[in-house]
Amino acid sequence: MTRIRDALAQRGLAPSKSRGQNFLHSSATAKRIVELTELCSDDAAIEIGPGLGQLTRPIAEVVRRLIAIEVDRGMVAALRDDGLPANTEIRHEDALKADLGGMVRELGSPVVLLGNLPYNISGRLLGALLGPRNPFRRWGFMVQAEVADRLLAEPGTRNYGTLSVWTRLFSRAHRVMELGPDDFVPRPNVRSTFLLFDPTEEPVEIESLPVLRAVVRAAFQQRRKTLRRALKGKVEGSDAGLERVEIDPQRRGETLSEHEFLALANAIHRAGND
Repeated sequence: MTRIRDALAQRGLAPSKSRGQNFLHSSATAKRIVELTELCSDDAAIEIGPGLGQLTRPIAEVVRRLIAIEVDRGMVAALRDDGLPANTEIRHEDALKADLGGMVRELGSPVVLLGNLPYNISGRLLGALLGPRNPFRRWGFMVQAEVADRLLAEPGTRNYGTLSVWTRLFSRAHRVMELGPDDFVPRPNVRSTFLLFDPTEEPVEIESLPVLRAVVRAAFQQRRKTLRRALKGKVEGSDAGLERVEIDPQRRGETLSEHEFLALANAIHRAGND
C-alpha cells in the first residue's frame, strides 16, 4: 500500500474519486488474476484502466502484444516514465469511446480484454460488449460485487435485470476471485469481484437486435407490471408476439429466461413483417 501511495505522491498524483480509481496493491494477487484468466502466448490483450500497471506487467509477461487504454493523463505519463515492457503500448483514450474492434483488427486474433472497471463506466461498457459481434476470445473485469451479482443473476431473482439477460444470452460468465476493500488503495467501501466471460459456443439467432433491446428494456423499466402492460405502447406488435410464443401476458418480465426474451423479440419482429 505504501509503495502505491509513494509512487503517486512522487508524481503529484492522487486517486480520482470521480473516475473511481482504486488500485490493486498486491503483485501476488495481480499475478493470480492473470493465471486464472488462462492467457497464453498466442493471445494479444487490451487492458482498460491500467493505473500504475499492477496488472499490466504480469499480463505483458504472457501475451505477444498488449495495448493499455488509460483516460488519466497523469497515469499515462507515470507508466511511460517507469518504462513498459517492449510488447506493451499505452494509449491515452477513453475506453467508452475507443474503437476496441479496430484494436482487435490491429492486434490480430485471438485477443483477450481485461480491466479493473470503475463503477461509473462498468454498466455502459459491459452493455456495449455483451452483444452478437463481440470480437474477443475472452474478457475479464474487476467490478463492484453488486454489479457482479446483477450480471450473474438468474430469472426470478431480485438482481435479475437487463444486464443479466445480455450476459446470459451472449456469454458464459463466472466468478473467479472475490476481493475486499483492503486489497485496494485507496480503500473502497465495497467488495469487488473478478469475473471472466467467454462467448457462447453457438451463435444467437437474433432477427432484430433493436426489437430485442426494446423488449428487454421495457420489461424491466417497471418491474411490477405484467408483460402486457410493460410492453404496451413501447413495443409495437407485442400482443401478437406474446400470443405466437405462448407466453402468458400476465407474467412479469423478471420471470422470463434469456431464451424466452429472445423468442418473444423474434416473434414480435416476424409479426411486424407479416
